[in-house]
Amino acid sequence: MTMVQKAGQAPVAGRYASLAVVRDGDGYVLGSQRSADFVAVPEIGGQVVLWLQEGTGVQECTRRAGEFAGEPVDVVGFLDGLTQAGLLAADDEAEAGACQTAQAGVAAWKRTLGRIVFGPAGLTVQALLAVAAVVAMMSVPRVRPTSTDAIATTLPLASLIIISVLGIGLGLAHEFSHVLAAWAAGVSSRISIGRRMIVIVYQTDLTRLWSVPRRARIVPLLAGMLFNAATIGILVILELTVLRGASSLVAHLIRLIVFLNVTAIAFQFLIFMRTDVYALFLLATGCKHLWNTKGAITRKAIRRATTEDLTLLESVGSREILWAKIFLGLYVPGVLSTGWYFVVYALPALRKLTATSLLALLSGGPFTATGAAGGIAFLVTAASTGYVLWGLARTLGRACGQRPGRRPSDQHSHR
Repeated sequence: MTMVQKAGQAPVAGRYASLAVVRDGDGYVLGSQRSADFVAVPEIGGQVVLWLQEGTGVQECTRRAGEFAGEPVDVVGFLDGLTQAGLLAADDEAEAGACQTAQAGVAAWKRTLGRIVFGPAGLTVQALLAVAAVVAMMSVPRVRPTSTDAIATTLPLASLIIISVLGIGLGLAHEFSHVLAAWAAGVSSRISIGRRMIVIVYQTDLTRLWSVPRRARIVPLLAGMLFNAATIGILVILELTVLRGASSLVAHLIRLIVFLNVTAIAFQFLIFMRTDVYALFLLATGCKHLWNTKGAITRKAIRRATTEDLTLLESVGSREILWAKIFLGLYVPGVLSTGWYFVVYALPALRKLTATSLLALLSGGPFTATGAAGGIAFLVTAASTGYVLWGLARTLGRACGQRPGRRPSDQHSHR
């Protein structure tokens, strides 16, 4: 929870003003505009920061903390740890840090834009469109997506290019929905390209959602899937009304976009790939180190646990260990099925696609429509496959040496 200033009070000054203190479960999460890191601390740690932000001196905080905990508390050491973590300005930087904090945050126009789309009115409209999509698909069979909807034209390479372009556009729109919803909550974010096992994805870094209350994180995490569902609703309504009887090309494109959006929603339920639903799972369970705890449990089971692994398992508590074991029950089958799919289906498809692309390029030449399509398809296939294989090699190379982070390890980064 960001420190809220009461009416008639002066702004909190000094080196502690830059800290965001968020109640999370039975402890607190501390963050700062000075750093991208967030630190989970027990209740006494959050309480000490709140006392300091009220203007209480360090000595008095030490006395109160000792009474609160029933034993001596090293408040000075605690503050030194926050300084070393980059969350707290050193004494000689306090004034500059306070100025930077006052200027930091999300611009007013971004907050306004985010609230237009993901405020009460915008959420209501999107929810109604999502409901309309479900009702229409249940009552009108012809608007339900099928695998043939993925075939945009009778030309395989042209279909691949169309699907790629539309997929890129929809992927960016999905991620920008996360950004807009984060802006509405007063949180900054950024979009990048990443990988989920054998899948290349866009992802939004929503790490700073740790700086707002848990309830305020729900909409930013749901925003991408809500966008997909609302888009389906719009297209289905158009298909049943004004675009009824539209040309074959327009109809095919609508069906393709619906198919891609349904696929995007389904992908989010692959929780073992750290998707949006994985982030919602974290929120519901209150876990902060689930991914690293899962890895630590696995390495301990095969007698490869590091000192950091054992320290993590001792510090997270029995509840998070229980949820990590439950998550392992989803993760292991997910990894195995993904590997099976890659060997049985993806590799043969890549081999055939590469051969088809090269044949089109060599037979038609690079300056014909067919040859150019083949060249583009080959480059896209080679680049994406190379990126995935390179990422898999890196992951396997460091699998046994994974180190848990000091901050809440499960950042809100999603496809």
